[in-house]
Amino acid sequence: MNLVRALTRVALLVVGALIGLGLFVLSVIVLLVLLVVGLFTGRKPDFSRVRRPQPWGRHAPQGEVVDIEAREVRDDTPGPASAPPSLR
Repeated sequence: MNLVRALTRVALLVVGALIGLGLFVLSVIVLLVLLVVGLFTGRKPDFSRVRRPQPWGRHAPQGEVVDIEAREVRDDTPGPASAPPSLR
């Protein structure tokens, strides 16, 4: 029984390695074909046909941007009104 398990594991490992190697070789062949076609035609591949929505791009302005100088305003009146909100 242990021999059957070992042979099954080895067979699956070999089949997985062959599939992985085949996919790698296929991707290298596709890359080389695209490279050769690009060199012969002198054109870059145009991927601009695929347009994705741009959620942060080109929105209409929603208002006027105002640049101001801000300063802290203190309430110097003595008494409970000048206490922090957590102590009121």
